[in-house]
Amino acid sequence: MELLVIGAGAMGTSLAGVFQENNPTSLWVRRPEQLNLLAQDGENSTYLPGYKIPSNIKLVSGDVSFNQYDVIISCIPTQKLRDTVQKLKLHEFNGPVISTSKGLELGSFKTPCEVLEDIGLAKENVYTLTGPSHAEEICRSIPTSVVLAGIGKELPEELLKAMSGKSFRPYYSADRLGAELGGALKNIIAIATGVSEGLGFGMNTISTIITRGLSEIKRYGYYRKANRETFNGLSCLGDLVTTCCSPHSRNRAFGIELVTKKNQPYTKLAEGVHTAKSLIAEIDQLDFDMPLCRAVYEIACEQKEAKEVIRTLLNRPLKEED
Repeated sequence: MELLVIGAGAMGTSLAGVFQENNPTSLWVRRPEQLNLLAQDGENSTYLPGYKIPSNIKLVSGDVSFNQYDVIISCIPTQKLRDTVQKLKLHEFNGPVISTSKGLELGSFKTPCEVLEDIGLAKENVYTLTGPSHAEEICRSIPTSVVLAGIGKELPEELLKAMSGKSFRPYYSADRLGAELGGALKNIIAIATGVSEGLGFGMNTISTIITRGLSEIKRYGYYRKANRETFNGLSCLGDLVTTCCSPHSRNRAFGIELVTKKNQPYTKLAEGVHTAKSLIAEIDQLDFDMPLCRAVYEIACEQKEAKEVIRTLLNRPLKEED
């Protein structure tokens, strides 16, 4: 299969490195000047410094003729996804399109795959590739397992083979919505663990945040009619643990910076802030709440004092664990 990866950030660059092991692979770079730098330096010094881009990856930019490819992999940030793929006229492609974006679009509350359907792609052709997969580890060939999720019940064996590498193993799920929701909402919970770490709290607190955060994600997933068991797998629980604990986590770093006011790496790329805004706007219209996610929203988006928000969380009425 011939693959095109759209987006030369850390994830797009590292995945192109995986996919080129078994497939002819091109990497689409948004800005021509960035393409020139990648070609000149042989590495993505802005987003993935130190990783040498394999020489057989073809770098492309500008307008793309999608018909020459068998599979498109979109590595575009969620809030820029709709505009970018519309400009590229991705709707003209009739083959499988795999999104690695994680989040909920502001205003529409839609997942990245739902956005791709909105622009005209056939539902059965849209997949998500998600799970515990920091680009900084993928590019170093550290063993990584992820989930390729679509809506079909049959195992897409050719796609799974195309997505696999010597240290990169994809599993398949037919619950695309559940896989996307887990990948989106775990970023909010990771901000909470960062806040906890920034305040000097310990593992008791972090374990509570991860466990109660998972409960809130499942509750929302049930409302959206996702399979509850999906959230116990790699796409949610696996990704949740990684994002809450890893030094590479942008959302965790953002949470630390919120309370310490000390600059952390990559905090401008914390997708969990946008997801929190979208989620709270949606659940404000519903009859259930997500206290931990709301707390993150209040701290990150309303600039409320973290210790006061935490005090309110702890003083809620006592209840049975769900």
